[in-house]
Amino acid sequence: MAGMVLHPKALRRGDRVAVVSPAGPIRKSALPNLERGMDRLRALGLRPELSEHALEEHGYLAGSDAGRAADLQRAFADPEIRGILCTRGGYGATRILHLLDFAPLKRDPKPILGYSDITAILAAAFRRIGLLGLHGPMVATSEAFAMGAAMERLQQRLLMDASEAPELPGSALGPRPHVLREGRVEAELVGGNLSLVVALMGTPDEIDCSGRILFLEDIEEAPYRVDRMLTQLRAAGVFERCAGVLLGDFHAEDTPLASEHEPTSEVIRERLADVRCPIVAGLPFGHRPESWTLPVGGTVRIDAEDSSKSPRISIIQAAVR
Repeated sequence: MAGMVLHPKALRRGDRVAVVSPAGPIRKSALPNLERGMDRLRALGLRPELSEHALEEHGYLAGSDAGRAADLQRAFADPEIRGILCTRGGYGATRILHLLDFAPLKRDPKPILGYSDITAILAAAFRRIGLLGLHGPMVATSEAFAMGAAMERLQQRLLMDASEAPELPGSALGPRPHVLREGRVEAELVGGNLSLVVALMGTPDEIDCSGRILFLEDIEEAPYRVDRMLTQLRAAGVFERCAGVLLGDFHAEDTPLASEHEPTSEVIRERLADVRCPIVAGLPFGHRPESWTLPVGGTVRIDAEDSSKSPRISIIQAAVR
C-alpha cells in the first residue's frame, strides 16, 4: 500500500477523456444509454473518446483480456488523455489486473471512474500507487440508473473541482439512512462492490481495511450469498480492523430498492450485530438511481453518535488537485 494518497489532477473543459470497457460488453440495446452518457460528458465541456476495444463483444466480456488491458494502459500513458471513464461493470476486471502497470499514473495522476466490477481496478490503483479513484455511475449506467441533477453535480465536482469538498446530497428514493452502530470517525474510505471486495481477498490487490472506513454495496445477490460473503469478511477479521462501515443498496434488479426490513437487510443486521465500529446503512450508493459518487482513498467522516437522529456522512477534502 502506498503511504500517501495520490490525488488525480482535476479535469478541465476541453480535456480529452478515454471511455473504456474493462469488464462486460455494451450490448446493442445499451448503445443509446452510452451515447446519452457521452452527451452528458460533452455538456460538461469534456471530449470523450471511445477506446479501440470499447464496443467489442466476446461472450460476457468486452473483448479479449489483452485488448481490454491495452485500452486502459494506453489511457494511463497518453499525456493527452486526462481521465479514464468506464462504460459499465459486469465481469472481467479481475482477469486483467496482472496485465496493468499503474506506474504512468503515479507520474501523471488521472481520475478513474467506475463501480461494480470496476471496484477491482480502483482497488488495484489505490493498493499499488495510492491513487484516489471515484466509485460511481458510469458513462452508460448513468443513463440506465438515472443520476438526477444533484448526483450529476456531485460527480462533476469530484471530477473537476479542486477548490473544496462537495456535500453528499440526500435522495428521496429507497430507505432512509439509519444507524446500526453509533459512533463518530474520520478515516480513508475503501471498498465498493461486496462481491469484488471478497474476490480480491488473498490476491496482491486485496483491500486493506485497517483503520479505514469500508463501504459496501451489491445487486442481484440472494440473502444467503450476502450472508456467505459477509461471513467470509468476518472470518478474515476485516470488520475487526475497520474504523467504520457504510452500507449502500443491495436490491435485486427490477425490484424496489432494498428496505430496512427486507431479507438481505436483515442478514446484514445479523452479521454485523457485534461489530464495534460505527455502522450506517441505507445510504444512496450502488446499483440504483440517484447514486452517490464516492472517493476511494479519500477521507470521509461518519457522524452517527445518536441513533435517534439522521446520520451524516461527509467528504472531508476535494478528490482532485
